Parts: sequence; structure tokens; C-alpha cells
Amino acid sequence: MIPTNNPNTFLIMNLKFRFASFALSVLPVAAGEDVISSAKSGLDSAKSGLDSAKGGLDSAKSGLDSAKGGLDSAKSGLDSAKGVIEQIPPASGSKTRWAFGGGISWRKIGAIDFNTKATGLTAPGVFGNNSFTQPAGIGADTGAIARTYDNGFVNPGPRTPATGRTSDYEYQSQEQLQGNNLVMSATGGERRVIEQTAASSPTGWSEGDDWEISPYLSLSRLTDIGNGWSVGPSFNFSFTDIGGSRGRLNTLNANERRNIFDVRAIDRFDSTGLILPNAPYTGSPGAIAPLLPAEPAGRTFEDTLRSTDTALFSDSINESLDINLFGFSLGASAVYQTDGRFFAGVGTGLVLNIADWDASRSDQLIQITNGGAPMQINSAGFRNSGTNVLFGYYLQGSMGYQINDSWSVEANARYDLNKSLHDSVGGSDFDVDLTGLTLGIGANYSF
Repeated sequence: MIPTNNPNTFLIMNLKFRFASFALSVLPVAAGEDVISSAKSGLDSAKSGLDSAKGGLDSAKSGLDSAKGGLDSAKSGLDSAKGVIEQIPPASGSKTRWAFGGGISWRKIGAIDFNTKATGLTAPGVFGNNSFTQPAGIGADTGAIARTYDNGFVNPGPRTPATGRTSDYEYQSQEQLQGNNLVMSATGGERRVIEQTAASSPTGWSEGDDWEISPYLSLSRLTDIGNGWSVGPSFNFSFTDIGGSRGRLNTLNANERRNIFDVRAIDRFDSTGLILPNAPYTGSPGAIAPLLPAEPAGRTFEDTLRSTDTALFSDSINESLDINLFGFSLGASAVYQTDGRFFAGVGTGLVLNIADWDASRSDQLIQITNGGAPMQINSAGFRNSGTNVLFGYYLQGSMGYQINDSWSVEANARYDLNKSLHDSVGGSDFDVDLTGLTLGIGANYSF
């Protein structure tokens, strides 16, 4: 059997056929019919072999065509499989998204306590010092000197150096003879009495932790860990303006009082053993009369209030504090989102507060004289400022709604536990409690 699927065999058979045809054309006729018949029979056999070989080639071509169709079918199947695979999300790797947000919050934070030191201003003296002026003409209460009174006089006489007595005296009223005394009086004296009192003590004031508006920005990077949960780091920045002031604080109360008295002087001359003439009587240096001591046995003064003046003093202190609080929070957050669009989250972390503050104190000393209009007579001013770095912690919860794949809105509640701010101004100490609750609303953009 001739293998028909071999190209070399087909080529050999073709050459043999051509060679046999050529031999038949050149052989002499004389060779006889037997030779020709034999050659023809050979040619027929060769042609039959060629046909068989051609049939084999056709079968081989058909097989190749079938194989090519199979390859095309396989390629089509691979293309279809590739399209299906491209539609299936990769099984490995977690989805991570950034979320940038911002909004407005209300912070119940910043309770201020001030311990106000007593002012350094002091009340001045207004009315001078105590003073006394005795009535003119009566002289000292000792010694033998000429003395003039409203109701008489007593002058030393020629016998005064030896006896200490005189006959040169006068009195006008019988009432001046009181027992064993001759009473002489004079008016026109003045006494000024100044009284001062002062009391000072520190005071203080407080400003409650009011709700302060505080804008904020946030940035988080959340990674989907399955079952609706996403976790990741978060950063938050906020700004809060905290302040308080108080005026007309009082730490000093003082007053000065001046009483002016009219003074009446009373001198008593001892007349024991003397029989004095009835009033009115006027003696002389050489008169024959009872000799009266030239020096009074005693002197007293009677004061009659003429006028009173008062000056009241008080301080008025104004204090203020303004704080720009910058809050930087770094922590971790976890968010759970249902199959719908609602989500809830929690977060916690550290807080770095930068408190840029400015404090002032001004003292005025006010005087009111005899109930008149208040008048500022002295003042002092103090100012202090600084920047303090204070640490703390926070815990936050939030609830929100996913509007679309990129945008969401949320409401949040946060509690800060922060270190307090302590400092002073003009001797006054202050403390600001930065711990408190924050409520906020905002929007987030995810990408």
C-alpha cells in the first residue's frame, strides 16, 4: 500500500508517470503490441497511484482545515472567558478611600476663673493732718503771763514775782464765781480731727463655659475590612475663640473724715480763802484787793462741732481674657455602614491644643467728696500675653447619610479632656478649663 499522506511519495509517483509517458512516445512501433500493452498497463497503475496519493493529500488538507476550525473555536472560547473574567472583581486586596470633610461645631468649653488680687493703688490724704488752735490771748496754761478772755482778764502785777498773785484781774458775771474758783473763758479756738479707715481684700469672678462656634476640618483614610466596617487613621483641625471680661470689680474701700470743731477754753483760778468782790469787777496792778493767783489752776476745752467733710475711695478693676484656641487631633476611627446609605462611626485619639491668649487688667481709683460726683484720681494698667501648648484626649461618635459615592453628610458629638490653661496678669491669676462637649454638623467628600 502506498502511503498517500507523504508529499515525497507523491512527487516520486509524478516523476514516474511523466517518465513512462515519455518512453511510450519514443519507443519504436516495432517493439510490438505486447510492449505497448505492458507500458500502458504500467501507466494505468501509475495513474491509479497518483489518484490515490491526491486523495490522501485531500484528506490531509481536510484534517488541517478541521484542526484550524478547532483552534478558531478555542480562541473564541478564550475570548469569551476573558470577557467574563474582566467582569469579576479581584478577590484579593482591600478597598481604601480618603475622606475630606468640614463643618461647624458648637463647643461648650472654656470656663474661666479669675482670682483678682487687691489693687496696689492707695487712698491719699485729702484733708491734711490733725490740728488744734486755741483761742487767741489766753496764752499757755502755766506761767504768770497776761491773759485775755471773753469775760475778763488776768495780768501779772508788781507783787506777782514775789507772791505769784495779782490784783490786776477782771470778771464780768457773778456766774463766774463758782465755789472756790473764778472761771474765765475764751472762744475762737479750732480743732481739726482727721479719721482714716481702709479695707482691702482680693475678689474674683467666673465666666461659664458657654457654647462657642468652632469651624473644623477633617481628613481620614478608611480601609474596607469587610462586613460593613472601615477603619483607618483620622486627622482633625478646629478653631475656637474663647473669651470673657468683667468690670467694676472692687478690692479697696477707704474713707477719710474731717471734723472741724469750734474750741472754747476754760481757765479756773483758785480763789480759796478769798472773798472776791461782786461782779462786775475790774482790778488794777496797785489796787487794794484780794490777790488772785496769776496762773490758772486748771484749763479745759469744750469742742463744738462746726462741720464735717468726708472723702470716700474705692477701686474699679476691669479684667479681660481672649483666647484663640487651635486644636489638632490625631487618632483612629471606625465606620460601620449598612446595606443602605446610613452609617455610624467612633473615634478616639490625642489632641494638641495651641492657646494663643491675651489678658489685660486696668485699675482706677475713684474719689467721692461730700457726696459729689465720682472722680478718678489714679490709675494703673497691666497686660500679658502668651502661647501655651496643652495636650489632651478626645472621644467622638458620629452618624451620617451617604448621598452618593462621593458625598455624605454627618452629625457628630465629641468630648475633649484637655489640660487647663493657667497664667496671670497684673497679679491676678486665671484658670481656663478646656475640657468640654462639642456638637457638630458637616459634609464629607470621599475619593
